[in-house]
Amino acid sequence: MESFKNIALKILKEQGKPLHYREITDIAVKKGLIQTEGKTPWATLNAQLSMDIINKGASSRFIRTDPGFYGLKTLNISVADTAQIKDILGKARIIRHQINKSLTSKQKGDIGEARVAELITLYGDQGLSCYQPMSDDEGLDLIVKKRGELDIVYIQVKTTYGYKDRGFVSTIKEKNIFNKERMLIVFAYFDLSEGDLYPNIFCIPAPDFLRLSANEKKNTSDRVFTVGLNNPDKSKYAEFMVEKRELANRILEIMGRL
Repeated sequence: MESFKNIALKILKEQGKPLHYREITDIAVKKGLIQTEGKTPWATLNAQLSMDIINKGASSRFIRTDPGFYGLKTLNISVADTAQIKDILGKARIIRHQINKSLTSKQKGDIGEARVAELITLYGDQGLSCYQPMSDDEGLDLIVKKRGELDIVYIQVKTTYGYKDRGFVSTIKEKNIFNKERMLIVFAYFDLSEGDLYPNIFCIPAPDFLRLSANEKKNTSDRVFTVGLNNPDKSKYAEFMVEKRELANRILEIMGRL
């Protein structure tokens, strides 16, 4: 099978206009270019196109025209996303603004949780509501439910702070993953050079995280999540990576399988 990027390149050339990554994937499946086997190829395609733009900058053949929509530079499509304009023109710079030295670990965690709650509440094809428990001593940061329904999932948010030369690094105590069926773990990276969350985050169901983070050589209850920023789409967690504004849709998809 061809790479997802080459498949997307062919389809975008044929269509002659920007398409949402789900639409690109649907066309590829109908043409027999992608075989699904029950997984989420659209998430892989989105991750690879997004990382191609981030890593290659001006030399990337792709352009993001709106959240989730990709086109080709050769089509002379105007860019709506100002964050991507910097990448395309090759003018993105790392400005090392100093973080408040008095900021505590809890405050950093609260900021990350608030940003993730905003993404879940603002975006998504179907309304989701976020609630924060009065106490977070059980490793439970957010409770998410469908509006008008009692269908819920529990979310633990782990946020890494750093500049573009670092990566996702988080440690989770296994005892805090208390509801394996309905618990999701969201890993976010707060990019200090941009003052915002990194474009991609990871949303991993607890059973999958426990499976992928298992280390038979260490007799410890701590689970470590480590993903570099250079090629996160090639990590063992790649299938769980999603563009941050697609987080709500990913949660809805997972809830639909429960």
